[in-house]
Amino acid sequence: MAQWKLQVKTILKTLLGVALVVYVFKSKMIDFASLKQLLFSPTHLMLAFLFLSFSIFCCCTRWFLIIRIQKLSQSFRSILSLTMIGNFFNTFMPGSVGGDLIKAWYIAGREPQKRTRAIFSVLIDRVLGLTVIICYSAVTLLFLTQGLQKNPQLKLITLVVWIFSGSCLVITLLFFWPPIWEFSLTKKLISLLNKNKRLKELTHSVMIFREHSLALIACIGLSAISVLGVILFHIYLGTLLKIPLSYAQYFFIIPLALTVSAVPLLPGGIGTGQVAFFTLFKWMGVSDPNLGATLCTLMQIYTILYNCLGAIFYLKSKRKISTSLPTNSLNNLGAPSPCL
Repeated sequence: MAQWKLQVKTILKTLLGVALVVYVFKSKMIDFASLKQLLFSPTHLMLAFLFLSFSIFCCCTRWFLIIRIQKLSQSFRSILSLTMIGNFFNTFMPGSVGGDLIKAWYIAGREPQKRTRAIFSVLIDRVLGLTVIICYSAVTLLFLTQGLQKNPQLKLITLVVWIFSGSCLVITLLFFWPPIWEFSLTKKLISLLNKNKRLKELTHSVMIFREHSLALIACIGLSAISVLGVILFHIYLGTLLKIPLSYAQYFFIIPLALTVSAVPLLPGGIGTGQVAFFTLFKWMGVSDPNLGATLCTLMQIYTILYNCLGAIFYLKSKRKISTSLPTNSLNNLGAPSPCL
């Protein structure tokens, strides 16, 4: 029954994704003339390759630090290989089995004695990446508050972004505030979690970050640098497309659009990304919001081409130890494209 429900869910998500793609083409959201002109430029291809390599390096280093905090034995080379394999599957594999699940499946097999920690490292790595993305938008709002008052949709998004970012800040401060762990309620909750073996190990995996605050700050910094690179490269491509947006508007729109693009319908955020960029550009007051969908498509093509390299790592990689992992355990958290 569970397998049947999963298949139905996958089919429905795929159909929705296909419907979005059809809508994108029928609405003529993409300027194919501009796309063709920029796409096949050797200079732009080289810059895209360099940017994506830099982004991958930041993401791999972040995951490697998390791996070290969790006392796992994977090398940086192994992390790089798993990241490229994950990106390959995240790009070409639709449905509920995506890059994050593949990474979790591999690393769980390579860490048979610490499977919970291994899988948790993939989850916390993705959570850190997505959290920093949204917080970028929150910081940008300090410079756009007045301009957003004219649009009710953007006002609602602003409220959601502030609530999410504020909650993350409060939770982080409480997590590293020593007195919170002396409260009787906190002790009872931890004691209750420790009664279950898996939950106990998961709790320990979370608590260990309190002893490595500097490493966690480094992980956040790497995420921030990676997101900064993503936004700057979008600004570069947007300048070539002559998109009339300020830097502050780019820093607000791009993180939100990438977050929406991460919804796992079709591989690589195809369809979802175009609609997200088009809608946000329209709400921001861009006279030709089709440029947003064109910018998204250009970035997606560069990313898909780059992620094809993951096939090389996949063919070379052999899973050392067999392990079972439920196909819905991570349910494709949906990595933004490119790796963040």
